[in-house]
Amino acid sequence: MGQSYVVNGAKVSCTMGTVDVPLRTTPGRRVKLRGKDRANIMDCIPYVNVGPFGVCKTTHLPCTPACAVWLNGKNNVLVGGMPALLNKSMAVCPVGAGMLKIKDDGQ
Repeated sequence: MGQSYVVNGAKVSCTMGTVDVPLRTTPGRRVKLRGKDRANIMDCIPYVNVGPFGVCKTTHLPCTPACAVWLNGKNNVLVGGMPALLNKSMAVCPVGAGMLKIKDDGQ
């Protein structure tokens, strides 16, 4: 799969979760792609941008979403002053040691 930009409503998975969740971009951005807000590497705030991934396979408890900044953004394309989020971007969950990945870019 080629490189693509991630937009509001993209599907995100966690290697330690049991369900995929939609990515919600931070409100108020004016950078759009095909009518949808584009995401940036900071769109990783628990319960704002990313919801719980079902049951955590590490803790065996309901997921408490947590993630650091998305890695592998497009550094030379800024969205809201930060690098654009790409379909190849990843983030690490410090709670369950899972890897968050973009399953579908939402376009």
